[in-house]
Amino acid sequence: MEPAGAEAVTQLLIRWRAGERECLNQLIPLVEGELRRIAHSYMRKERQGHILQTTALVNEVYLKLVDQTQADWQDRAQFLGIAARLMREILVDHARDLHREKRGGGAPLLPLDGGLVFSNEKSAALVALDDALHDLAGFDSRKAQIVGLRCFGGMTVEEAAEALGVHPNTVIRDWGLAKAWLKRELRAKDRPGGLSYHAG
Repeated sequence: MEPAGAEAVTQLLIRWRAGERECLNQLIPLVEGELRRIAHSYMRKERQGHILQTTALVNEVYLKLVDQTQADWQDRAQFLGIAARLMREILVDHARDLHREKRGGGAPLLPLDGGLVFSNEKSAALVALDDALHDLAGFDSRKAQIVGLRCFGGMTVEEAAEALGVHPNTVIRDWGLAKAWLKRELRAKDRPGGLSYHAG
C-alpha cells in the first residue's frame, strides 16, 4: 500500500514531466521526509560516534533533481529510486575526492557540509562497492538497481519491488544473488593479484 499523498506525488511528477518546472517546489515538501530517511540510511553507515548531517545530502540531491530534464517520471517509488541513486553518486564522488586529496592530487576538496566527514576506511569501502556495482550493472542492471535501492536507499523489499515494477519475490531472489556476487567480487579485489579496480 502506498503512503498517504502518493497520488499527489504521482500527479506532480506527471505535471513536472510535462514541463511544469514549478511542480518540483510543490513535490519536495511531500517527499522530504522520505528523502531524509534515505539520506540517513547512507549516513548511518559512517563510523560510530560521528554525527553526520543529512540536510546537505538532501540539498545536493534537490539541486541534481532540478537538472533532471530527461527523466520519464512515473510515480513516487521511481522518484525515490532515482533520488537514492543520486545520493549514492554524490557520496561516491565525495569519497573519490577524499582519496584523490589523500594522494595529493586533484583539485581542492569542496565538502558538501562541514559535518559530512568520511573516514578513509569507509570511503575506500564505498568506492570499492560502487566499482563492483558498476561491474554488476554491466551484465545485470536489475540486480545492481536492487542493491542500490536496498543498501543505499534503505528501501524495503516491497518498496524496491514497487520502484522497479517487479514482484517482491523477484527482489528477494535478486537481492540474495547480488549480495553473494558482490561479496565474492569484493573479496577477489582485496586479494593480492585479485581483480583490479577501474575508475568510472
